Amino acid sequence: MNRLYIYTAALLFTIGFSACEEDTIETPKLNDTTYDIMVDLNEEKGIVSPLLMGFNNIYCFEKDAMWQNGSGQLPEMFKRMNTGVVRYPGGAVVNRYHWNNLNGQGWKDNWDPNYDPSDDMPATEFMDVDEYMANIIAIGAEPMLGINMGSGMKYNRVQDGIDEAVALVQYCKDQGYEVKYWYLDNEAYHSGANYRMTPAEYAEQINLYVPAMKAVNPNIETIVNWDSHISTQLSGMETLISLAGENINIMEVHWYWEFGTGTFNRWVNSYPMSTKNQWYNGLSYFREIMEFTPLLHRTGHTHIKLASNEWNLGPAASPAETPSKFESALMISEQFSQFIDGGLFMANFWGVHWPTETYAPSVNRYLLDPTDNYSENPAVKVFEMFGDAMGKMQVRCSSLINGVYDVAIWDDENNQLIMYLVNKNQNEVPLSTGIDLKGITAKMVTANSLISSEDGTSSEIVQTVANIESTSRVKLSLPQNSLTKVVITN
Repeated sequence: MNRLYIYTAALLFTIGFSACEEDTIETPKLNDTTYDIMVDLNEEKGIVSPLLMGFNNIYCFEKDAMWQNGSGQLPEMFKRMNTGVVRYPGGAVVNRYHWNNLNGQGWKDNWDPNYDPSDDMPATEFMDVDEYMANIIAIGAEPMLGINMGSGMKYNRVQDGIDEAVALVQYCKDQGYEVKYWYLDNEAYHSGANYRMTPAEYAEQINLYVPAMKAVNPNIETIVNWDSHISTQLSGMETLISLAGENINIMEVHWYWEFGTGTFNRWVNSYPMSTKNQWYNGLSYFREIMEFTPLLHRTGHTHIKLASNEWNLGPAASPAETPSKFESALMISEQFSQFIDGGLFMANFWGVHWPTETYAPSVNRYLLDPTDNYSENPAVKVFEMFGDAMGKMQVRCSSLINGVYDVAIWDDENNQLIMYLVNKNQNEVPLSTGIDLKGITAKMVTANSLISSEDGTSSEIVQTVANIESTSRVKLSLPQNSLTKVVITN
């Protein structure tokens, strides 16, 4: 049930951080209304890519009952979120799967001479290419198919691997499947890969596979993946792009926040959320995205776009330190806000569901909870709220509020400004603030916030008070620890 929150404007502001810029402001007096969020519709930042709203499909976990050829629980959920792309067949399984000889054993390669087929799963327990395409068409999203390079390298069958890839491109063409995006293996740099490659080895495979695939369909775009070092420690990525850049359309990195160390308190005290972890001294997601362009100029391949086709919070160190379902959703909302703010081209959230989790709290960061009959987690509400931003124009938005990340979107079709504000400011009272507007005449405003449920176990969306003070000023209150969506009608 929605609750109407009526707040007073009594709070103290401190040092400010913003989605677009960082400034310092003086502390206002109590009960002042400070207009410290600025939006200018005359300064356009670019279209929000519809391909940001993407999700991973792990073929060996995708039971027929959950999809039902476009009418099941998962496709209906994806439609509500305005999904733009779905990545198949998943992550590490791609360097072990064989699209025309699937076994349902995601991490078992049937090219292995010692492969045991006795554990193969029945077809109803996993998703094949035709089932995937039927569901993608029903959802209305872009397909993205993976190519296995690892098996060919591991078992000295590189040409067989190329032939397998070419056959899949040809099959899609023959079936009338319009597949533009193709990703080439997954985390080939990682110790858990089917075959661990150096940047030079991976580049060599890319230069072998891509021309053969494009001989069948010259319109495809290829996606390659290296570690997530962009601003520093990036020699591997530079080598890869330098050697294979002509055959790369999109470079993807995988961003798991604070893998193995993340807690809600660490997030609250991170202004803004960053890519820094035990292995990498990185910047905020926004800044890392910005650093990709100079990297391309150094290598001479400025046509390459950036994606994060696996992203989420990392698992916590222990069940006791794992953020709750609501906390996880709120943290995810800031990651996604930074992707929008930085103009990231494509993103695929990792973890729609994972049925083999060893301890239940880990499911908090996924979309569905398999321990609760695959019920929806609060993260689903986050993506539903952001769905209206896909394909719309981002405009300049900056604030001076400590602990609030904000982005602004112009919806030309509906003549509306849409704002998303992630509030992790830890003042004891709700945050009262004002928005200065340029390029729009405010006629009506609504605001709804995703907050924790009263018992702290889940979430709810509540109506938040927002008032038009003048045609160019709006006043609103932000609940503590919340994602608020503000819609201002011109």
